[in-house]
Amino acid sequence: MQTGVQRNLENVSSNKSLIRKRLARIIAAIIVLLLSILWRIPASAKFYGYGAIRELVKIYVVIGSWNMSKLTSEHFFVKYMPEDRGEAELVLETAEKFYQPITEDFGYTPRGRIPIILYSTKQELNQSFGWDASESAMGVYWAGVIRVLSPGAWVAETEADRVREVFVSSGPVAHELTHLMVDYLTGGNYPRWFTEGVAQYEEYKLTGFTLSKPEDSLKPPLYSMQELSRDFDNLADQTRAYSQSLAAVQYIVSQYGDDALAGLIKELGLGCSFSQAAEKVLQLDDTQFEARWQSWVLNQTEEYSGKVLF
Repeated sequence: MQTGVQRNLENVSSNKSLIRKRLARIIAAIIVLLLSILWRIPASAKFYGYGAIRELVKIYVVIGSWNMSKLTSEHFFVKYMPEDRGEAELVLETAEKFYQPITEDFGYTPRGRIPIILYSTKQELNQSFGWDASESAMGVYWAGVIRVLSPGAWVAETEADRVREVFVSSGPVAHELTHLMVDYLTGGNYPRWFTEGVAQYEEYKLTGFTLSKPEDSLKPPLYSMQELSRDFDNLADQTRAYSQSLAAVQYIVSQYGDDALAGLIKELGLGCSFSQAAEKVLQLDDTQFEARWQSWVLNQTEEYSGKVLF
């Protein structure tokens, strides 16, 4: 038999849940409204319009994780299920490890703590995006939120030190945090291949991890820049697509320097297309950029010596 106190606690919990659901519906309605007008406004205003939508989506996602536990550090908070506390601690520790070098490389410090949501299984992560069960992502960045698959779901180690080592060196945190930096700096104005290339480039600098060897994935014929820009996620050979995006960024850095990469990101943030940004920063039009980076990467892979392209 319930006591009055128990009934009151249940009522409070029920009311909180109802308020969260109503707030989530209100935010969702606002997001739909803003999306309907975003692409009608001038390019200079889209940066701010996109930013507002991103922050609303972030709030919506965090509200949706209200029933999860929470761990907080200086720059992040992790939402997780209670049984995953050990993995959540590892994710938080790893995120803080990469925070300073990545923010220093990009010259940008995000406001507030960055939310990370930890999923116990691949199926749960996929379901959060409505993906097919065959998807095998270990991490995803979208709208200000980093989503991570629990290390216990994919790291094939039993010793705690080895799990930590593998997760830091091969896990998704550095990669997804870089996506966040590019997204905020450009106001979401970037081609898909570019953010993937930059994320892989930063990840390699920090951990030495690469998806594949150039000699295996960069043999001709290469995808065109038009294919990479317009249909990146639907290309038949995803390993090749990712490797090409990394190689294109490596070409930019090796030939023009890190300042050029920063310059491209700055121009994208000002509303330029990548073509316009490349003409301003690299003095190359679309045809020249594609021809030169592909020629460079093919020459590099012919001389492959067991390392990344430079």
